[in-house]
Amino acid sequence: MNRFFDRNEYRRDFPRRAFVRLDDIEPIAPGPEDELTFVLDAIDADWEGFGEGGPFDLSDPNLEHRIARYWRSRFGGDGDGEEGPDGYEEVPIYQLELSLSPGQKFFDLMPRNEELWLSIELSDIASETPINVYGGLFGEPVRAYLHSAPSTAPSGPLSTVFGMTTWPDASQADLIAALQPQCDLEALVCFDIGQGSASALVCQCGVPIYYFDTGCGSKRNAPTAPASIDFCTCFAPTVILSHWDTDHWAAAAGHAGLMAQTWVVPRQTISTSHTSFANSILKAGGNILIVANGAAALTWSSRHQDYDLQRATGTGRNGSGLVLIVTDRPSKRSWVLTGDAGYDLIAQTAPTDIAAMIVPHHGADMGSRSIPFRRSTNSYARLFYSFGPGNGHGPKTPPVRHPVTAAVSAHQSQGWNHR
Repeated sequence: MNRFFDRNEYRRDFPRRAFVRLDDIEPIAPGPEDELTFVLDAIDADWEGFGEGGPFDLSDPNLEHRIARYWRSRFGGDGDGEEGPDGYEEVPIYQLELSLSPGQKFFDLMPRNEELWLSIELSDIASETPINVYGGLFGEPVRAYLHSAPSTAPSGPLSTVFGMTTWPDASQADLIAALQPQCDLEALVCFDIGQGSASALVCQCGVPIYYFDTGCGSKRNAPTAPASIDFCTCFAPTVILSHWDTDHWAAAAGHAGLMAQTWVVPRQTISTSHTSFANSILKAGGNILIVANGAAALTWSSRHQDYDLQRATGTGRNGSGLVLIVTDRPSKRSWVLTGDAGYDLIAQTAPTDIAAMIVPHHGADMGSRSIPFRRSTNSYARLFYSFGPGNGHGPKTPPVRHPVTAAVSAHQSQGWNHR
């Protein structure tokens, strides 16, 4: 496993030159004068593995072919994934965070989507643009500074190495087979894992048969997570990953039981940490089934419940993730698991009687078009905000904490009485 995921042996330096790709930007629905926080996945651009003869030689004309063969091996086909050192375990991964206001230096030059790769140079000489550099998912940051404008990076080769382009989509039949329940459900459980999201669908035996996200507080929000997080895997539960944002899978990093399970994930634009994490799942004996872009709805049933898993209709990771609705046929009541997708981007029709619903994006302001599903008239209805107390999410001036007032007010207007 890459050192980035090690709670004790993470990197405690920063790269002088880095290739970066946008991982997250907050807030989701900014005003014209709002400060923005940019979270960038980063790699040490001077790592020897990018040079001639390295596992990720960016100048190799056969790079795409070699990477495709590697992933075919990992996904169970032919290939040479076992030959030589594993570049995904060795590559120096970092994550950078910086907050900028409109008019501030470099504000307009920062990426606004997850497609673009850039090259930046960092130093320890103080400037007006400080950056927090995380050498580990759960480590303390190192302070560095940006002095010059970001420049172009070799986007094609980097996207080949740190992306899903050579990974196979799963068939509808394989997905449904992996999602078939072992017995009927009895409870939806949301775990207290800090600033992140992790839920389980628990059967009548009292054991999880699905996990919907397995995240926890990490990086600047690592202090919000409990010291110990564990997950029951005794019934070999299928893990449904709503989308690839770190706070929806971080608790699984290093968890041998979860890593060895079958993961149902959406095809999305990812980069360094996500690719290395997926590599660790496959090396641990787990299976990754990819829901393709434009995939048909995945629907299946148990004796008493109906399941409806669909891609959200938006763009970016938040807007194109997986949304799950489970409906109990005898009671006609439903659970809604949204991931980070706004309500206006959920492909399924809103259930008429919601027993429990997980608020999108931990209670972020999802914009005026995201109108929450209405609370039913049933006396029992539960609304879950999965956030860590004291979290820092988004701009620092003034500090932003989830859930934000706009999200709480939007749900109250639809009958969810927070008291």
